[in-house]
Amino acid sequence: MKQRILLVDALRGFALFGIILAHIGGWFIAGAMPSEVWQKYQNDIGSTIVNYFDAIFITGKFYTFFSFLFGVSFALQLLQKKESDKAFIPRFMWRLVILFIIGFVHHIHWKGDILGIYAFLGFFMLLFRNASDKILLIAILFFTLNVPSFIREVIAYNQAPEKPKTEKEQKAENEKSERENAKSYYTLKKGSYTEIVVQNFKDLKFKADFQWNSGRIFVTFGFFLLGLLVGKRKIFEHLNENKKLIKKMMWWSIGVNFFIIAFFLTIDIAQLWDKMPKWFGMVGNFLFSLHSLLMTIFYITGLSLWLSKTYMEKVLINFSAIGKMALSNYLLQSAIGVMLFYSVGFGLAGDISPAWCYVIGIGIFIFQIIFSKWWLSKFIYGPMEWLWRSATYLKWQAIKK
Repeated sequence: MKQRILLVDALRGFALFGIILAHIGGWFIAGAMPSEVWQKYQNDIGSTIVNYFDAIFITGKFYTFFSFLFGVSFALQLLQKKESDKAFIPRFMWRLVILFIIGFVHHIHWKGDILGIYAFLGFFMLLFRNASDKILLIAILFFTLNVPSFIREVIAYNQAPEKPKTEKEQKAENEKSERENAKSYYTLKKGSYTEIVVQNFKDLKFKADFQWNSGRIFVTFGFFLLGLLVGKRKIFEHLNENKKLIKKMMWWSIGVNFFIIAFFLTIDIAQLWDKMPKWFGMVGNFLFSLHSLLMTIFYITGLSLWLSKTYMEKVLINFSAIGKMALSNYLLQSAIGVMLFYSVGFGLAGDISPAWCYVIGIGIFIFQIIFSKWWLSKFIYGPMEWLWRSATYLKWQAIKK
């Protein structure tokens, strides 16, 4: 049991590493930016390499990884609950309400928050707690591959086409979008604290629209269910017995992903995106969803096998330290990002290349490992974990070792 929990915590720590890289490469803006900002680094070799690396290995893979682990945590709580514990479901729902409040406060300071979304989807995950493996597997494929959005795109494609916009109308629309992006960006970079909070609050609608229109909310829920299935099957608890299956899944994810990545890179290098037919957009979105699913599976399986080896014990311990304080460290990352890049801190957004941002991100992650190990040597829980647990039970929990 101890080894299983340690591995899950280590995977959570690795997920946090991907999350800091995903956010810091875009200066923690968590939204569209004016083109002038990105154009500064178009000819920067380091930034070009980072952008390709980000597209292949980071973007769309770590919110899924983190979501998977949220599902695993829920499954572990289900397995550990006693038959006599009639308050488990109400308590878990109250726990989600508290998480939503934390997420809301987090969002108005940094609009890239995912905790509020997790809290919302957590209520739906409760509906699947007693579902059979077959039902879970069908739902997992349906949501992780973003099938709802694909169906919506197919319906829209087969409807009567809208009257195409004139060149003048398209130009006006692009200019309007550019102005809005610039206003949002410079509010974060140069605005007052109040202006930042007000804008982030207003962007709740934009965030909801993005989650729905992109289908990311469906994908997140699909990975919740994947974590629920893996946790209920006790894959991490019986890792040695499941190594054959895990290896097979790892190699399949690598093989299929190789062809998907090669396909996208060929189109990008040959600059064929604008020459593709309209229906290709639907296929491309589906392939990207498949790519994200397979890459996440590769991270889960590959890291599980790698970290379970005896010679990786030190790495396992380091990653598990930051993973045990996942909530605290997730919030700490955004706090550091806001202080570095927003006007309430140093206002460095756009002034540091994405390549150097990656270097800074790695430094922040190393600092978090050191800080987490020090904190856990003195306390039972991370600060936010302790606060969340205390609010859940409406009683201050012991924290000092």
